Amino acid sequence: MASARNKGTSLAKGPVGIVGMILLAYGVTALIFGGRSFTTQAIDGTVNGETWLGLEVNGWSDLLFIGSGALLLFGAPLHWGAKTLSLVVGIVLAAAAVISFIDGDDVLGIFAANGTTTLVWAIAAAVLIVLALLPRVGGAKRSDEDRIADRQDRIRRDGSTSQDSARNRGSMSAR
Repeated sequence: MASARNKGTSLAKGPVGIVGMILLAYGVTALIFGGRSFTTQAIDGTVNGETWLGLEVNGWSDLLFIGSGALLLFGAPLHWGAKTLSLVVGIVLAAAAVISFIDGDDVLGIFAANGTTTLVWAIAAAVLIVLALLPRVGGAKRSDEDRIADRQDRIRRDGSTSQDSARNRGSMSAR
């Protein structure tokens, strides 16, 4: 049974790794060349940052990009890891985009953002949530005839069926 789950190619692993590399690369370059300020005006204040490649970022925004990218890269090698972390990071980026859109200037006075930053977060969130829903493909589907032949082989090899085994266990416990 376990081997049947592992068959097929994951549609999520590659794209999640690519998105992770892009987010990580942008975050690192933004931390070096863009906003490096870690000042905050937490909860209701306004925090501004520097513009790097059209996005307004501060140190905290850079760390959001770096952390998101790193998590996606760590999860990308495994199908379930890629899907799980893609969903988690997608939800976090979606929340950041919604809060930034509502506030207009930043996210909770911590992460600097402009309209372009909000748009990038929203697009990344949408892509990651879609990637989290992708299945494995190309796995060999077993026909009913194959399953019947496997069961007959098992019966010939073991000499009993699972029903016979259950009956034998039941009669032994009655003794």
